[in-house]
Amino acid sequence: MLVLLLGLLACVVLAVVAVGSLLNVPNQMAGGVGSQLGGAAASAQRVVSSAQQAIQDATDPTHPPTGLSYDTEFSALQTWHTGDRLPDATNYTFTLQAIHRRDGATTPETALYAVVHAELRQPRETRILGQVIHADSDPHDYVLYAGQSFRIGRALYRVNWVSQEDNAMAAGIYRNPDHVSAALVFAYD
Repeated sequence: MLVLLLGLLACVVLAVVAVGSLLNVPNQMAGGVGSQLGGAAASAQRVVSSAQQAIQDATDPTHPPTGLSYDTEFSALQTWHTGDRLPDATNYTFTLQAIHRRDGATTPETALYAVVHAELRQPRETRILGQVIHADSDPHDYVLYAGQSFRIGRALYRVNWVSQEDNAMAAGIYRNPDHVSAALVFAYD
């Protein structure tokens, strides 16, 4: 029964393809009616092919998923919550300080941002006669949106998502950082 259905479906697909190719000739010559019939034939062909795919999916339980887009440029995904420390650079430490919502954002990617605080591990000290008169930790705050990239040490990251509900940010580590040409929000060795 299933083989008979598949055979019938294949015949219908062939007929739709044949009619569609015949309608392309009037489409180029006459314009109007040919283009309407060609559009109808194309939509019928899409319906038939989706029905064929549904039948194949129903009969093969190990079929691969369709419509997925694969992202092979990351080797890991790290998640940090507010207050967590990111990996350290040679002289600096980084902390996820806060997650904020931006008023008037037009897309979900620009509605939320993370604030990363950077400061020296060991503050720079100014001494006179052995006494510390000034200490500077060189603090910086950086704003990161989903899709932006940054570098700490040898690892190059791209922010994957920012969540106010989880009070967290996740960033993927690029597998091949030498092939990345994205602008960096910040970079520390």
